[in-house]
Amino acid sequence: MSDYLEPSGGGRFPPGFRQEVLGCLRQWLAMRASVSLVGLPGAGKSNLLQYIYQNPESLTGQQTVVLVTLDLNHLVDGQPTTLYRLVLRACYHVRSRFPQDVADLVAQLYESHKATTDLFLAQTAVYDLLAAVAQQRGLVVLILDQFDRFCRRAEPELTLCLRALRDGFKDTTLYIVGMRQAPLRMAEPELLGELLQLLDTHVCWVGAMSWADSFAFVKQEVGRVAQAVTEAEAAHLFSFTGGYPSLLKAACAWLVRQPERPSVETWFDALRLQPTIKNRLGEIWRALTQEEQWLLAELSGGAQPDPASISPEAMTQMVQRGLCQHADHGCQVRGDLLADYVQTAVQHGLGRIWRDSKSGVLYQGTQRVVGLRPLEEALLTFLVQNPYKPHTKTALIQAVWPEGTHIVGVTDDSLYQVVRGVRQKIEPKTAESPVYLVTKRGVDEGGYQFFPEGSPES
Repeated sequence: MSDYLEPSGGGRFPPGFRQEVLGCLRQWLAMRASVSLVGLPGAGKSNLLQYIYQNPESLTGQQTVVLVTLDLNHLVDGQPTTLYRLVLRACYHVRSRFPQDVADLVAQLYESHKATTDLFLAQTAVYDLLAAVAQQRGLVVLILDQFDRFCRRAEPELTLCLRALRDGFKDTTLYIVGMRQAPLRMAEPELLGELLQLLDTHVCWVGAMSWADSFAFVKQEVGRVAQAVTEAEAAHLFSFTGGYPSLLKAACAWLVRQPERPSVETWFDALRLQPTIKNRLGEIWRALTQEEQWLLAELSGGAQPDPASISPEAMTQMVQRGLCQHADHGCQVRGDLLADYVQTAVQHGLGRIWRDSKSGVLYQGTQRVVGLRPLEEALLTFLVQNPYKPHTKTALIQAVWPEGTHIVGVTDDSLYQVVRGVRQKIEPKTAESPVYLVTKRGVDEGGYQFFPEGSPES
């Protein structure tokens, strides 16, 4: 076997590559637990999922475990019948991984049901397949990439089908889902439906690469065009990019395009101006919450944030995402290019909205939220104390308006004026739509949902 393994994305992974992530996945797989694989744009999440699908031995040495990629982009009509037929087709494409009798059953079920429009028949075919796997004490691991994007456009019946599939075969069916945000940090985690309880317990993070992985990656990239790189040169690229995959790949692409390789002292100034580098940094930036953007700005300025002003898990997740790293005195931004981008960003994050437990004062980051009228302050206080949960208009009116108020006489427009006043004080001026206080439509009577960290723009 070659020293490098080729995934479908066209890149090569050296032996031992991304062992910290693969080790996490192996641990949860051994426990027969479904897993969320979470990474920001450009972290290499999709490539890693392709790799483990094409090289299942990297994740499990058991022949009874079959990894199956279910491409939800092919679910064009959004129908449960199509979902079950996609499961059959995905298993059919890897039928050689199953024991021969199960492989024969997969082929027979797929050929006889691939054109059916009957939901019961399609569902029964999938259940018959999993029952056959269960009889041999096997395990089917369904890999679903870009799952958070799928949930934003999917009807609730589809997530119910996936949950029912797993509940019907708990010891036979698992999910590995690729997502940009951890389930509980999604703008609308309720879109996951019954799957939320499965996917928010076991999370593996994909972030920046280690130095060893980065060095191997750089040698591979420049080697594609028959060029070489010294360890010292690779170390400079690692320092500039922090080992973040999309940045490192773009930096390598710039390097091999140079007619004559310039002095390393000039590399950073050239890289920071490259449109591709700027685009990759912008993709990362737009996927961050306001709290995360604010944290990066604080760290790039040399400050360590007050623990009271951030959520308990914020800094840990920034490290896991590959954006920060531990230093002698606290944390620092990982990678010179990201630190430079943060300092020159058009709009820094405004920070997490929180309430001082002693004084009752409301803050955004380290800045006090000022100018609130009494009803606006009451609304924001209530929302800070009850974040994430969707609140109906009636519930907000009952919680915010003073006792003795004739609630029936308070109109939706009266509530909206209070909401509008709060938004004027807390929302980013450059945001196309609210990121802290979000309107909820299409459920019950409508209402609002509050995200204290400010949901990502993308």
